[in-house]
Amino acid sequence: MSDFKVEVVRVGPLSKHPNADSLSLVQVFDYPVIVRTDDFHEGDLAVYVPVESVVPDTPDWEFLQGHRRIKAKRLRGTFSMGLLVKAPAGAIVGHDVAEQLGIVKYEEPPSLSFGGEDERDPQYMPVYTDIESFRRYHDVLLDAEEVVVTEKIHGANCRFTFRDDRLWVGSHKCIKREDRNNLFWRAAIVADLRNKLSLHPGLVLYGEVFGQVQDLKYGAGPGQIFFRAFDMFDPEKGSYLDWNEVESLAKQMDIPLVPVLYRSAWGGIKDGCFSSLCSGPSTIDGADNMLEGVVVKPIHERWDERVGRVILKLLSQEYLLRKHGTEYR
Repeated sequence: MSDFKVEVVRVGPLSKHPNADSLSLVQVFDYPVIVRTDDFHEGDLAVYVPVESVVPDTPDWEFLQGHRRIKAKRLRGTFSMGLLVKAPAGAIVGHDVAEQLGIVKYEEPPSLSFGGEDERDPQYMPVYTDIESFRRYHDVLLDAEEVVVTEKIHGANCRFTFRDDRLWVGSHKCIKREDRNNLFWRAAIVADLRNKLSLHPGLVLYGEVFGQVQDLKYGAGPGQIFFRAFDMFDPEKGSYLDWNEVESLAKQMDIPLVPVLYRSAWGGIKDGCFSSLCSGPSTIDGADNMLEGVVVKPIHERWDERVGRVILKLLSQEYLLRKHGTEYR
């Protein structure tokens, strides 16, 4: 149920930037945001413009000097995510002012062509869960509950099911007609999913195809792709499977899963240790690139009124800065 919000917030304590007298650091939810010290005081109302927002091309935003897409960056050595601006008149804490301010969420242009034609959606395999940010909703995890933390792989999200005596293959949002040159059908062939999923008709498998797909290559040679599964859905029950069942079925079908980085009580890792998992190199065998990030969810599926299905992601600083992390001084 991922929701894009440009939210009115109350400014918290400001801490001095270690390398700039005119700058300070503010925590908004759990996002570090650098501001000009003279612009804000603790208790002020402000608007938090999150990373991957696009602001309008109007005089109000001229101070960004044409950089309309809000990105994570380092400012004199300190990491910052998003932007704080003065709240409009009449603003109320918690209100979403995206429409009022003309701010929209950045959408990747359709520059990655994976080939193949679309076909009708049989309504067998739901589009995968939109995953909320750990920084915004970390408090939905309970200290005593067992969680699993897995590596988030940078590739292309896909889904598969065997039903009506055939394999159905989909990208994140489209169902793809059979085509051996299409990326997602290639992944199905690489992982032998037609034969493996025929053992469990109707089961929906979600995974990532990666390698020679995006800018992180994971050690893939020319034209080489890999596949790792990360979730399963039972359409009869209308629910995702608990992680134990995902692991059991994946082992039974010999389907590789994303790497597990941690599995135990959330309370044993939440204070500092969790964020340390989200840095350094990928743990995929043969990979030669950074970790994109991590995904954390309870071992037993759970629903929360704020986020829907409880599953959260945390992207690494290195990943966020890899293309546009200019060091501003």
